[in-house]
Amino acid sequence: MEYKSVIILLSITVFGILETVFPFFAYKRRVKIFANNFILGLINYALVNLTIIWLLRWIWQQQSWLGYLGYLKTSYLNNLNFSWLTLILSFLVLDLYMYAWHRLVHSWKFGWRFHLVHHSEMWMNISTAYRFHPLEVIISNLPKFTLIYLLGISPLDLLFYELVFAISLVFHHSNLALPLKLDQFLSYFLVTPNYHRAHHSQTRKVANNNYASILTIWDLIFKSRYYPELPEKIKLGLAKSNQELLLMDLIKIPFWHQKINS
Repeated sequence: MEYKSVIILLSITVFGILETVFPFFAYKRRVKIFANNFILGLINYALVNLTIIWLLRWIWQQQSWLGYLGYLKTSYLNNLNFSWLTLILSFLVLDLYMYAWHRLVHSWKFGWRFHLVHHSEMWMNISTAYRFHPLEVIISNLPKFTLIYLLGISPLDLLFYELVFAISLVFHHSNLALPLKLDQFLSYFLVTPNYHRAHHSQTRKVANNNYASILTIWDLIFKSRYYPELPEKIKLGLAKSNQELLLMDLIKIPFWHQKINS
């Protein structure tokens, strides 16, 4: 996972510079918010390495079941060099899973308790990409294990998806101002800043759209696509919460969410 760490650092640096030079919203940088979000991200990174990575290694070491894609690679079709096909299929399945999970935590009350930590951000920026409750991070990975096991998604195929996901996550949470027409055009294929800003709107009717993580085709297929006509008018965060939350507040939100839930 060293490659992923490098990609994360590069993404933070590149999009951090871009959102500073070309900001969409003209708000001041708040050091406490950046610090809280990045510390939360480091906590989640440590938890993933202590739990998720260990479980993935166990899945990949066992030989009793290679998975459907694994059998495809070892079958006679392997002579036709189908590794590119398993890469594409793995990418699409993982991205569809992320869409399904994201949509679930918006409709599942228990899941929303934890996911609202992410939506409580009022000043979206590159650090918002890491503003997730640790329990949500752990729980969201559990169903993914089933997909990886059943399909036999290889470490390289998973790594490729995770690298693209890491870049996309920082990009669409950044405060970068892309030209409106470019942002709108790209949003038919990829999640863009304006596209995702709508998802972070205080208006729940608007926010309950745009669940995609990388490819927006899932929103098109499942009729949850929404592109804001006036993205500059979007009010971010939760309607009933207008205070800056400290690190411990973010950890405790799921247990007193009624006070800030919108």
